[in-house]
Amino acid sequence: MISDAGVISCVDAKSGESVWQKRLGGPFSASPLCADGRVYLFGEEGDVPVVAAADEYKLLANNKLGDGFMASPAVYANSLILRSRTHLYRIGKSP
Repeated sequence: MISDAGVISCVDAKSGESVWQKRLGGPFSASPLCADGRVYLFGEEGDVPVVAAADEYKLLANNKLGDGFMASPAVYANSLILRSRTHLYRIGKSP
């Protein structure tokens, strides 16, 4: 999970105990998306960090798109559908 201020937290699902936390900066409003062992995060300033869904923090990529995200992503076939303040993106493969 990620806070509005940009603190990402990994929590053990069974015990509820914190595994790790990392400050990425912020702000973040969109819901994170977990797929294929990765967690995609979408910042209001257009930052799109991708971290490993793992017991240790590992930044896999740090992307930047357009002018920011307020809406949560959607998945269609093998693609991500992303809505920024001014654009609609489809990232992935055609079905």
